[in-house]
Amino acid sequence: MDAINSFFSNIKDKLTNPFFGTLILVLVIHHWQLWYAILNFDEDFTLVDKLTFIKKYILINLTFSSFIWDICQAIFFMFLGYLVIVATRSLVLWIEFSLMPLITKKIVSKNVVRKSEYDDVVKEREQYFDQYEEQRKNVRTFSRTIDEQTEQIKQKDQDLLNQSETISITVRELDITKQKLEKAQKENDEKSNKITQLNSSLEQLQKNYDFKLEALEKYQNLFFDEENRPFYTSIEKFPPEIVNKVNELKAEKKWERFLSLGNFFEHGGSIGGQVLTEMIEKEVAFERGSHEDLTPVGRIIWRYRKIFGAEI
Repeated sequence: MDAINSFFSNIKDKLTNPFFGTLILVLVIHHWQLWYAILNFDEDFTLVDKLTFIKKYILINLTFSSFIWDICQAIFFMFLGYLVIVATRSLVLWIEFSLMPLITKKIVSKNVVRKSEYDDVVKEREQYFDQYEEQRKNVRTFSRTIDEQTEQIKQKDQDLLNQSETISITVRELDITKQKLEKAQKENDEKSNKITQLNSSLEQLQKNYDFKLEALEKYQNLFFDEENRPFYTSIEKFPPEIVNKVNELKAEKKWERFLSLGNFFEHGGSIGGQVLTEMIEKEVAFERGSHEDLTPVGRIIWRYRKIFGAEI
């Protein structure tokens, strides 16, 4: 049922469309013989004769070129119809809003005022009335404000007396607080000295770490130079520090995590923050600001990971 309703609704939309309505009218007028023949035949014509006549008429008259010509005529008549509608509507509006007011102004007595002028005067009077009421409201509001401020001044005078007493009490409390502050300042100075000593120790540790890191970076060149790489073919040829670090990673079941981190640094992708933290704690990776990378020991292990993975 919905399909049938939709079908007829679609046909209705097409028929009420200005273009399709005009096209259907043009087709009916140009090919009136076909529609007349379909609806009216002589009694001695058989069904075969009717179909033959209709088929012959369609083949001769309903060609592609004739259909295009009908479409062009439909567009022309539709455009002409819209021009007539626009022209007549414009004429009606001009007569109603321009010509008729002009004639009325010439004919009607000067004592008669046009409604538009009357509406403008009424609107202006209402605006003045609104402004007057607004000013009266402002005066009443200002008067109430003055009364409220007078009461506030009286209240503030009383508050000022109360605050004077409070200030006296506060001054005494400030003296006590000052004494406590001086004591706290003395303790703070002692703590600052301790912090300075700790910072000095940290700077020294950082210098030692940078020195060791520089030494390791020089040391790792022995493992990455092309002429030295064929030498490292077995676990026995690596220093104990490297071997112990690999054994430590495997003993703690962190070897696969190290490999995933090295693959992340080399090929990119994604890696969990916990993996990076664990490798930093194992001293095979480091993080300086926004820069993350493997340490010299970590780079050596990653370079020869196949040897360590196969023999350890």
